[in-house]
Amino acid sequence: MIPEFIEEYFVDPIKYGEGYNWVNTLTYGVILIVAAYVVYQYLKTRVTLDEKFYYSVSTFILVGASARVIKDMHVSESYILVTPLIFFAIFGITFTALIVTVHIWEENYYKYLAAVGIILFLVILGILAMNAAVFNSKGFIYIVVTTVAVAVIVYYVSRWFNLGFITSNIEIMGAHILDASATSFGLAMFGYFEQHMVPGLFIQFFGTPFVMFPLKIAVVAVVLSAVEDVKEEGYKNFIKLVILILGAAPGMRDLLRIFFMT
Repeated sequence: MIPEFIEEYFVDPIKYGEGYNWVNTLTYGVILIVAAYVVYQYLKTRVTLDEKFYYSVSTFILVGASARVIKDMHVSESYILVTPLIFFAIFGITFTALIVTVHIWEENYYKYLAAVGIILFLVILGILAMNAAVFNSKGFIYIVVTTVAVAVIVYYVSRWFNLGFITSNIEIMGAHILDASATSFGLAMFGYFEQHMVPGLFIQFFGTPFVMFPLKIAVVAVVLSAVEDVKEEGYKNFIKLVILILGAAPGMRDLLRIFFMT
């Protein structure tokens, strides 16, 4: 009974690319919360969780997003490149790189950590480019231009209304706008389908994937407003990093998928 349950709700979605269901969605959500708490408790006494940490670790989002496209492109069929397993793999790489760079370069670790992330991303990007049969520059431009335009509008509207929690975190909002943009154009123009449960329900209810824009902006705004009440700066930065990952990782993956037509 239990093995069949696990196979149906966890194994098969990974093996056959069936997307998410309510069981694995809730389970992965709980795992994310617990894992984030454990990692934070470990890091807070070993690394200063400041902006240098935030931005240097962020480079590995590009690594994870591009590595996921290797599987989409069928360059590799390894299940380790499928969500959620890839999150564990990228976490392992990032955590190892962090510990090593902190041990060797101490306070200057962030420069080398960022360099490792950027180099890995460029290597994977090269692999994708060499294996691509066609490049969808039109889709890429649509998504990037829309993302920038919407982010600029959100920024200036937020500044007009003195919403500092948005203007000071526009890169986080921008990451989720990128996710909304890639999802919207991917579904509307390029034949992709929504794998996540909650966005899928909203898209089905409103009849358009472009509902992701107001949905994402509203949800992220509420979350960022709540995060601003956190007193401990290190904890605040860590939460912001998690929120950034949740938007930038799928957004970059979808952008690269559309660009490389996978």
